Amino acid sequence: MKDILHKTKQILQGRGKMIAIHEHAQDRDCVSEVRKNFLYLAQEADQEETVNAPQVHIRKSFDSLKHDEKFAMRVRGFFYVNRHRRLIKVYYYHTLRILLHWKSALVSPKKSVSMA
Repeated sequence: MKDILHKTKQILQGRGKMIAIHEHAQDRDCVSEVRKNFLYLAQEADQEETVNAPQVHIRKSFDSLKHDEKFAMRVRGFFYVNRHRRLIKVYYYHTLRILLHWKSALVSPKKSVSMA
């Protein structure tokens, strides 16, 4: 069984947009919950700056007692858009969160010990 919720709303008098997607799925092996959030905020810019690489943060954990596996990723950055002869700087902030609850210890896949 799978449930999906999708929400889109404007923020800050139309200067920004927030999109949220939440998914809940259950099968015989595990229960999974996936949350995706996308936030965009537009601001008029006078001149274009150099665009750096986006900031990426990743976190992963596994609880062997509760059989829970968690994964979280955040990406933050900005880009430029020309609209009606005006330079617009668009900030973005994306998050992805995944929670897996394994119903038995035997079903959970083997975890690697090495960290990359």
